[in-house]
Amino acid sequence: MSFDEMWGQARSNALARQQSSMQLNQLPAEGGSSQAHLNVDASVLEERAKNAETVRKNFMDADNKAMSATSDVSLKGFKSGSGLAVFQKRWRTQMRYLESLLEKGVKGNLHASATEFKAEEAKRLSDVKRAGSDAVKN
Repeated sequence: MSFDEMWGQARSNALARQQSSMQLNQLPAEGGSSQAHLNVDASVLEERAKNAETVRKNFMDADNKAMSATSDVSLKGFKSGSGLAVFQKRWRTQMRYLESLLEKGVKGNLHASATEFKAEEAKRLSDVKRAGSDAVKN
């Protein structure tokens, strides 16, 4: 078999594999999934915010224990001592970032969303009551 024949066969095989593996996922033709829809309200968001706070506290407790254990290790006089100090410094920086992310990014945004949900629900309830009282007047 010549090089050109081998190359042509290899290209054909590759093309066949590529075409058979490139498929798009799609919803069923009958109009979508029969699974339940996601329902979120302020109480769900507040519960998730509490969970995020629990995760943050547990994570920070584990970090404190790990940092305490590694600070007890004395490697002075060893070449790896300075490496451990650099590791600890970077670890602390990353932990502060992660703590901030959990507290402000996750928990804070969930609380803010819950507050917005409550305000929107109160506004809609007020609008419905006003529309009902207007209908009674007419």
